[in-house]
Amino acid sequence: MMKKITTTKMLTALSVGCFTLSLTSVAVAAGIQKAEPAQSLSALSDDTTNRYIIKYKDQVALSADSNSAGVAAFSVARAQQALQKANVTALSHLDFINASVAELTPKQRKALESDPTVAYVEEDSKRYIMDVITPMAQTTPYGISMVQADQVSDSSAGNTKVCVIDTGFDADHEDLQGSGVTGYAFSGHGTWYTDGNGHGTHVAGTMVALNNNTGVVGVIGSGQAGVHIVKIFNNSGNWTTASNLITAIQSCKDAGAKVVNMSLGGGSSNQTENNAMTNFYNGGMLLVAAAGNDGNTSFSYPASYNSVVSVAAVNSSGSLASFSQRNSQVEIAGPGVSVNSTWNNGGYNSISGTSMASPHVAGVAALVWSNHPQCTAAQIRSALNATAEDRGSAGRDTSYGWGIVKAKAAHDYLTNNGCDGSGGDGGTPPDGGASFPNLSASTGQWLRGSYQIPSGVSSVTFQISGGSGDADLYVRYGSQPSTTAYDCRPYLEGNNEVCTINNPQSGTWHVGIRAYSAFSGVTFSYQY
Repeated sequence: MMKKITTTKMLTALSVGCFTLSLTSVAVAAGIQKAEPAQSLSALSDDTTNRYIIKYKDQVALSADSNSAGVAAFSVARAQQALQKANVTALSHLDFINASVAELTPKQRKALESDPTVAYVEEDSKRYIMDVITPMAQTTPYGISMVQADQVSDSSAGNTKVCVIDTGFDADHEDLQGSGVTGYAFSGHGTWYTDGNGHGTHVAGTMVALNNNTGVVGVIGSGQAGVHIVKIFNNSGNWTTASNLITAIQSCKDAGAKVVNMSLGGGSSNQTENNAMTNFYNGGMLLVAAAGNDGNTSFSYPASYNSVVSVAAVNSSGSLASFSQRNSQVEIAGPGVSVNSTWNNGGYNSISGTSMASPHVAGVAALVWSNHPQCTAAQIRSALNATAEDRGSAGRDTSYGWGIVKAKAAHDYLTNNGCDGSGGDGGTPPDGGASFPNLSASTGQWLRGSYQIPSGVSSVTFQISGGSGDADLYVRYGSQPSTTAYDCRPYLEGNNEVCTINNPQSGTWHVGIRAYSAFSGVTFSYQY
């Protein structure tokens, strides 16, 4: 029977999310390796190994129900079976994203890429602490007043836990809280509550240094904030990997953190990392990262993923720092030049970098969210952007993003207009969306995803395209679609289908892709 186009109901908006089936459990990450020089472009021998992420096809490691979502736990046995055929031993399993990490020779990588149970194999991209820019000394953290943190009550800070992924935390520092702090350290890095580097303690101090008439004060100075520390770097601050960063954020999630600060990054994007970040954001976490310190227009990751807030740095006059990255993913700005904060061994230090700007924004997000706990991550993000102090070109630009973050302005905006910002000026959220390639399913199987769309969106478009076979797109607000219950179902021959919804309702939108016949190589994307 020929498929027919059906009518589409007017609906509302989604948040950035990963088009994957939900997964559970946390993997134990491998220890961070010693830094080594970059490899030359000469060909690798068959005995040379590099570290890779092996992503399995969903229908292999997950058991699919031909009638509904049908999600099952990651199968280590099935993953090991694929690895053993290529004579590979896993370093770790990222069971919550259906993947493994291993060191592979070129021959082993080729064998895995040809395995029908493997979706793709990619390098486990390196991630580094953002370089510290040596500044002139100062004695007070001007950034606290610049971002209006001193104008918003932090008495409810316990409503929102923050997570700092960095070099550790000087738990004995007199200016840092000793209670309400938990942590996790990667193997070989010592304890999370020590910091032989100082970078992590500085970042944490910007967020939560105590208002105790000693030293400095952070964005949240009451000592009431819940704090989770993940020590992902060793005392030398050597590089880590994308897979370790995914595991670190999972640790934040397991600890109940809602805001994550990542003053780190690297120059290469990573599909697995991108998908995981999107999934964390879609699950209700607000991810904040340093935009980068190269002073050019290149992209740094994870900051440049759509699901992550990319933070630029400004000086005490509100002008862009010379070292701050300038690109289309820069979303907002914070103080990042000559920032005075806590340091290891009970000390203080004044340093510069987008690493210093990022915790100002993450701290403000947590402070504002603690006063409006009923709001979602997407709504807090939208409020921060809508109320930022515009700098540079009018509106969003590649230097400052939406502008300098302002806690009081965002707090007042949410107080006056509610979480969805209805009726407020400047409440239009930034554009959002994502693309997820190489989807496949057997006849009758569903692939499903759920997305939180902010208010104020004028239209949202869901689309599938490419590949072979016949996939059908279903979209529904509020609950999962089925073959008989949906708000949009183009129902066309082939895989090119689009649902455009004007003035969509804010809240959770559900997307289903059903295999009318077996399909592969299909790309799902959405944009608002």
